[in-house]
Amino acid sequence: MKTKVRKTAFTVAYIAVCFFFSSCQTREKQIELALLAQLKTYPESRLQDVYKNFYQDCFGTGHAISDTAMVARYLKNELENSPVSLAPPVEPLGWRHHFVRVNIDLVRQDKMSVNQLAEAFTISAAMVNEEDMHQWPDEWHFIVSIIEKRKLPVKDFKQDKAHIDSLLHENPRMAMHHSRAFNEYYGPHYRVVAVPVFEQFFGNISNCKSRK
Repeated sequence: MKTKVRKTAFTVAYIAVCFFFSSCQTREKQIELALLAQLKTYPESRLQDVYKNFYQDCFGTGHAISDTAMVARYLKNELENSPVSLAPPVEPLGWRHHFVRVNIDLVRQDKMSVNQLAEAFTISAAMVNEEDMHQWPDEWHFIVSIIEKRKLPVKDFKQDKAHIDSLLHENPRMAMHHSRAFNEYYGPHYRVVAVPVFEQFFGNISNCKSRK
């Protein structure tokens, strides 16, 4: 009887370990695919642009915003003073795809209104998971390890890695801006919106990715 129990316990433990490593591989592969997508779409990305991509997938804007009218005013001003962006219309973020970047050119093309995008952005800004915030440094170091393991071509990688590590040590919740190279090459102008909020306001994301 004891032998049978031991065998059953061993089998359960073995299945649990296999499932754990299978999950890790799936996560690693999903992160790798997200990194490859970033570098294919934005080959001039620096490490801080990669950081921003995955950070926004976890935390959206990274802070709550409650004034929709103010958000709409800033959006109108940006539309009046920015050129057409080279970014995709709707871009899934990170590997979990909890959030998307919505190119403000969609407002110019009358695919959505200023007020709609402002409200969707404001609602999404409140969707911050505090538990994920605490785990973010470990998540980031795992992402970096995949870049190193796969030898992905991120320019100025070593020096930027050391710089980001030092900043994260001081502030584990640190958000980052796009790099100067990213801004110069791609002129990003977007708002970050949670996927369920986007679909509530604008419909299925897959129908919007190719619109431009």
